[in-house]
Formats: sequence, structure tokens, C-alpha cells
Amino acid sequence: MTAAVMAHADATFLRSFQTLFRRSLLARQKNNEEEEEEGEPSQEELALFHNLRTLGWTRTEGMLQQPLREALHQTILQFVKGAISAEFEQRNLFESVQLFQVEVLEPWLQDLLGSQALAADDWSSRLLYSCAECFCIVRNDEIFNLVAEYPDSHPAVIELREVLERTKMHSALGEALKSSLVRRLNHPGANTSQIIDVYINTIKVLREIDPSDRLLQVVTEPVRSYLRRRHNTVRCIITSLTDQEVGGDLYEELRRQDARPLENVNSENDSDEEDDHPPDFDWQPPPPITKPKGTFFASTGVAKGGGGDILSMLVSIYGSKEVFVNEYRLMLADKLLANLDFNTDKEVHTLELLKLRFGELSMRNCEIMIKDTEDSKRIVSNIHNTLESNGQIENNGGKMAVDAAIVSHIFWPTLKNEQFKHHPRLQADLDQFSNEYARLKNPRRLEWMNQLGIVQLELDVLGQRPDGSAAVETREFSVAPLLATLISHFEDKDKWNVEELANETGIPEYQVQKRMGYWVNARVVQLIPGSNPVAYEVATMDHLIQGENDQAAAVVAMYEENNNGQGVAVAAQGDEEMEVFESYICGMLTNLGQLPLERIHNMLKMFVTGSDIKYNKTPQQLSMFLKHLCKEEKLECGPDGMYKLLKK
Repeated sequence: MTAAVMAHADATFLRSFQTLFRRSLLARQKNNEEEEEEGEPSQEELALFHNLRTLGWTRTEGMLQQPLREALHQTILQFVKGAISAEFEQRNLFESVQLFQVEVLEPWLQDLLGSQALAADDWSSRLLYSCAECFCIVRNDEIFNLVAEYPDSHPAVIELREVLERTKMHSALGEALKSSLVRRLNHPGANTSQIIDVYINTIKVLREIDPSDRLLQVVTEPVRSYLRRRHNTVRCIITSLTDQEVGGDLYEELRRQDARPLENVNSENDSDEEDDHPPDFDWQPPPPITKPKGTFFASTGVAKGGGGDILSMLVSIYGSKEVFVNEYRLMLADKLLANLDFNTDKEVHTLELLKLRFGELSMRNCEIMIKDTEDSKRIVSNIHNTLESNGQIENNGGKMAVDAAIVSHIFWPTLKNEQFKHHPRLQADLDQFSNEYARLKNPRRLEWMNQLGIVQLELDVLGQRPDGSAAVETREFSVAPLLATLISHFEDKDKWNVEELANETGIPEYQVQKRMGYWVNARVVQLIPGSNPVAYEVATMDHLIQGENDQAAAVVAMYEENNNGQGVAVAAQGDEEMEVFESYICGMLTNLGQLPLERIHNMLKMFVTGSDIKYNKTPQQLSMFLKHLCKEEKLECGPDGMYKLLKK
């Protein structure tokens, strides 16, 4: 009879039974949610189920098994979505799914299949697995949000780990999270600090789920590669480590009591970290996770770079801690040069913590930089006391007006050193300080970095009262030395043009025009309309009252203050390093003919030495530099990837 029915049945015959089962299940679910008394199912439904059993269509090999499984799966998935979707902080959500199985699914299947068939086919275990499978499917769809909201989502992570132990769907979870991370993070619109935060949360979540770190290494590899290509990744990591306001997880990571030194941090291309530790009788294998045949786990082998703490994972992105040490050195130089009161307590505390992780030898230069700042405080105090006690200071009420950060340039990064001529009054104070230092520290001499530093001035500036009338007010300015020099010349005479100021200061006219925009905007000086060359004069009351300050906006638009608070010339240091690398590369290619990228990279790591120049570039960065040399027609790259000197 079954064969006759199927021979004449419509193509949608089995699909109709799936719809029938779905509607029956939804009706049973609705009755359960409304807490109605169960009572007996309708006679029509029971009669239908009895006839289906009589025909044998609901047996294990029956033709309705497929529609039945699909109807159950869709019903369970719909219920699980409504019960757990976006619920990350509530506990024991899987228990509500199991309760749905006991109160709705099993009674309904008993009516459809009969008690004997329900027990014989172990439908209870099959339903439990299906519920766990749907639970994992729903969580996989929202896994990125679960990771982003960690640790608030910790209850959901723990429950997901327990459910995964039933389903062994680790590979599906890994694929879902990997694709979500690439889609949501690996694009220019994502902020680097946000990418790092999500990466850290990913480490924490996956280590809860898979302590072996095999899943972590596979899932996070695209994010690690993308972070390696971002230019500000190292700076963001160091800022988070050392700045309490920015820090968060990384700031606390540096202060862990159980933290270990980063003695041997390897990148993905280096040897396994297990080689660093000889085997012993206490060795234990990593915790196992499911490794299904044919999945992406099959080709991973033992995880590389895993097992470390969060800082180790971040450092292993670049494969060298020197990159981070150098970046901290640059940031420390900026902080120390901007520290006007020479207070280094915070920097000393941070340095001691970094020495525990990166090693004392790596942080040696930073230690000397802080010592220079502390020594500067003592030396400046001695010079001030000596000059003031001897009555050698004629201006500023008998108080010394110059402080100085005295640095050992060999141990500091490359500093800005754009020379110009100070105003004679400013230069006289600097010379007086230099002479006294030379007397105290003979035979040492000071070489001033004219571009660096801050000058504090008090100037009479035009202001405006609430009633709109003009008034003169005294305002304090903290400006770069060049700005102080320019405005000091207006004490000598009221009008200057850019040619005269350029001659006095020794800088180009366009630079003078840019810098003067600051004082025009501050209403200290005004631009003389129609002047050729451009000229300035001290601002007057008439100028303010007549509203002729409209030209200030145009001047400010041209003004680009290059003193952005950084004393370290990062670009200058980069250029200096690249010149050294270029000389080494040209020497290699002259002696050896042609070399591949990997060989050049290894030889630079081996041979580049110097007090301030160390080779810490990645192969990707070196590749970009070699392409730049090819564009400059200094090198050429063959189709086989071999680099050689360009013959002209």
C-alpha cells in the first residue's frame, strides 16, 4: 500500500507531513506555555497518529522519518532562538531547553510513535543531542557579540563549553568565530585599540572553551596577521600597558603577580615553544578537544605560540619583544621631555614592571633615560641656587628663568634638532645656564635642542568685555621656543615683515608665516592688510573694535603647528635606520650577487649592530622597503623573487 500511495502521490506529499508535524508541535508548545491543563489530545490527532503507526510510516525505516526529523529540528531551533538569543548574562539557559524537551517534545513523540518505539529508538538521547546542537547553532550565529561582551558574557561562555562537550561542534564554532572576526575587524574602519580588545577577549573566551589553545591559534590567525600590518599596533599595545586611563585588561596584565618573563617569544614561523623546555617525568599532554577528520583542525598539528599569557600572545604577533621595547622607548622620551617638574615616580614604577616581563637588559636604555631626568632635576637645582645666591641674575626678579632636561644622547632616540637663532634676550639666559653647567661639570658642555621645550610667557592681549567694549588683559602662554622667539622681537619694534623675521631667526619665510598665525589668532599681533611682503604689527584697540580680525581665520588656516607634543622625531629616526639598512643591503648584493627576501632578512638580523640602530623589522616591512628601493631604481627584483643591484 505504501508503494501505491507514493507512486501516485504529489511531489509535496512528504513536505505536507512535515508541515503537519510542525503545526502539531507548535500547538502543543502553545498549550504548554499558556499552562493549560493537558487533558487528552484531540481524537482526530490521535486517530491520525494511530493510522500512521499502523501503516508503518513512522518506523525507523519509515518514509516519514525525514519529515519528522526536520519538523523536530525546526521546532527546537525556533524555541532555542527565542529562549537564549542575545541572553549572555543569564545562567542555566540550557536547562530551559531540556525542560522544553521533557514537557513538550517527548509527550508529543510518545503520542505519535508509541511508548515502545520511543524507548526502542532512544528518542530521549536523540532529542537531547538535537537540543544541544540547536543551542550551539544559535550561539555560533552570535559568537562575535558573545566575545565582545566578555566578561559580562562569562555565564554564556561556561554554558556553551558544557554544551560543546555533548555535540563536539568545536570546528563549527571556530569557523563561525573566524569568519566573524575577519568580517568585523579586518577592515580600515575598525579602530586598532578596539581590534586589540576583541582579540584579548577572544583569547579569554577560547581558553575557557579549549584550554589546549589549538582552536585559539587557528581562529585568531587572520586577526594577528592584520594587526601585524597595522602601523600603530605596537603603540596601542604599549599605551594600554602603561596608561591607566587607557589600559583596561592590558594594564592589569602587566601587574599580574604570577606573570613570567618574556624570555623566548616565537612567532608562528619559529620553532614550537615546547622545544624551549626539556621533557621530564611530570609532563602532561595538552587537554584534548575534538579533532574530526577533514576539518581545519586536521592540518594544524600542535599549536604554535600558544600556552602563554595575553602579553605573550600579543608579543608573538611580531615574534620579537625588541619592537615593543623600542616603541616604549620612543613614548618614554616624549613623556620625560614633557615632564616639566622632573617627577619620574610613575615612570620608575612602570619601568620596574616592564623589566620583569621584558628583561632588565632590554630596558637598560629606558633606565638611563629616567636617570638622566632625575639627574637633570638635581643639576638644575644646583645651577639655580648658585646663580641666585651669587646675584648673577638681573632679570625675572633675580630668579633663574631656565630649566633644562640634560640627556645622554647615545641612549635616547633621535630627537628633533631643527636649529634657529633665539632672540638675544632668550639666548643670553641659555648662555648663562650653559656657562654655569660647564663650570660645574667641566669638561662637559651643553648642546641645546632649540626646537624642543616649552616657554611660559605672560603677554598683554586684546580681549572683549561682556558689553562688547575692548580691553587689555594679561594672559599666560605655554608655547614652543620658536614661537617665543618670534613674539619677543615685537618688544624691540611694533612692525615686522616675514623677510626680517626670517633673517633674525634663520628659518624660511613660509615657516615664519605659519608660526605667526598662532599669535594672530591669539590677538597678540595682527596681519597688515595688503602688505608685500607679508607684515605684522602689534594688535591695537582699533583693530579689535573695527572687527578687522577676519583675516586671522585665513592665517590660522595656513598655520600648522608642528610641535604636536612629541620630542622624538619618529620619521627622522626611521629615515636614519633605513639609510643604515640600505647600506648593508647594497653591500650584501655587491658581494653575493642576488639574494631572496628571507636571506636578506636573516643577514640583517645577524649583522646590523650599533648603539642606536638595531634591526627589528618583520619580513613584511622589509619587503615594503625593498620595493621602495626598486622604485628608486637602486635595486631590481626578478620574477623568481631574487633581489640584485640595478645596473645602470
